[in-house]
Amino acid sequence: MSIGPGITRVAAVDIGATSGRVLQVQLQGEQLTLAEIARFPNGPVQDGDDWCWDVDSLFGGMMDGLAQADGVQSFGIDTWALDYAVLEGEQTVGPVRAYRDPRHARGIPIMRERMTWDDQYAITGIQDMPINTVYQVAADVPQRITDGRLVLMVPDLLTLRATGALGTDITNASTTAMVDVRTRQWSPRILDALGVPASAFLAPDEPGAVRGQAVDPRLAGLPLIAVATHDTASAFVGAPIVDRQRALVLSLGTWALIGAELAASDGQAAEPTDRARELNVTHELGVDATVRLLRNVSGMWLLEECRRAWSNADGQPVPIEELLSAAEQAPGYQAIFDVDAPQLAAPGQDQRSIERHLVGSWDGSRGGVVRTILESLVTRLAQRADELDQLLGAPRPILHVVGGASRMALVMQWLADATGKTVIAGPAEATALGNALVQLRTLGAVPDIAAGRHLIAQLPEVRRFTPAADRQRWLQQAARLAENQVQSGAQL
Repeated sequence: MSIGPGITRVAAVDIGATSGRVLQVQLQGEQLTLAEIARFPNGPVQDGDDWCWDVDSLFGGMMDGLAQADGVQSFGIDTWALDYAVLEGEQTVGPVRAYRDPRHARGIPIMRERMTWDDQYAITGIQDMPINTVYQVAADVPQRITDGRLVLMVPDLLTLRATGALGTDITNASTTAMVDVRTRQWSPRILDALGVPASAFLAPDEPGAVRGQAVDPRLAGLPLIAVATHDTASAFVGAPIVDRQRALVLSLGTWALIGAELAASDGQAAEPTDRARELNVTHELGVDATVRLLRNVSGMWLLEECRRAWSNADGQPVPIEELLSAAEQAPGYQAIFDVDAPQLAAPGQDQRSIERHLVGSWDGSRGGVVRTILESLVTRLAQRADELDQLLGAPRPILHVVGGASRMALVMQWLADATGKTVIAGPAEATALGNALVQLRTLGAVPDIAAGRHLIAQLPEVRRFTPAADRQRWLQQAARLAENQVQSGAQL
């Protein structure tokens, strides 16, 4: 179907850890509109002792969804980060393992024997987490990455299957802890420490170019534009930032990633420092030579896990609105726990597994459980915001919150209260909009990212929350948790 003059329409494929979607984004004049046209399931599946991704199913869902797009002029793909495939010719060698597979932690001592943590961080600036790709590779015994084979991150694998074109996007590659944050290239020292050949890694490219054309006849050669394939990088593009020197950004979904977008053009260098290493701050590479100075927090993961367990027990889905309403009615500040406890990272969590980590007590009702999860998350995010402000040298008065959880008014108000910042919530679909914005720029429909962000800021769903209560109660919760962790020897 042809579209009218002055209209640009693109398709954004956005695949997260729980589902994948194809969304259609249209720009007509100064008005952006977005519509979901297809959704398909995703989630790690257990294969023996391994947690893996069903890439074949994801590719099929993506292509079937794109075939339903109406008059789009291009498409782009973003997914989660970290996970990779090994190819020999056209064949995948071994599984595409999921980052939450506990086996990856085995790679940490292996890597430590070959390179100190200080040296590793100084090169990559990526925070230390067991899920990091570098540890996945180190733990892969026998090693699949050998001469004559190729490593592709998940969105690059999907791109290859869709277009036949090879490429590696810098925004996803940078999350691996194998890329030099200064050169934006794979680090020879890291690859040497892992004992894997540099020939297995394609030189990363920057978002914005046309990488290839769809080979599926249903798409009639539709161009694929290389967007920021890491969903968080796309989410930051889609945040309606006006002045990035005054703003923190929180992408709040399964993961919560809070940080700042820095650019050398603004006089904001983002090289790893000793203090950043002590705080375990990460430096991920973004669109237009930007760096995202971030802390990862386990976001809505535990709420999603509890909701899954309750839905299974009830034999039907439990509405999130029902849980949020119950949480609002439950008594506050009764208990707290570390949402980032390593024991809570693997699939299969529920309220019983969380209960073992509580400081204080809850009544065990669903509302009480959800309130404790959300209060614990907000407390941790406020702590991380303070750390980032200190690292950046001055408080940033604005907190942009994007992602699906930005619709939760209760949580947005709590974030404003706990951080003392003005919260600008929305858009919920910042990742898809950021994906689309890079496409629209390549197609010439918008001149630059700043102009696109201005359009996003006009969306009616973007709301503002100002602090309405003293921070003290939230600070007391943080101190309560910190004291317990010090006594137990846990990492803060």
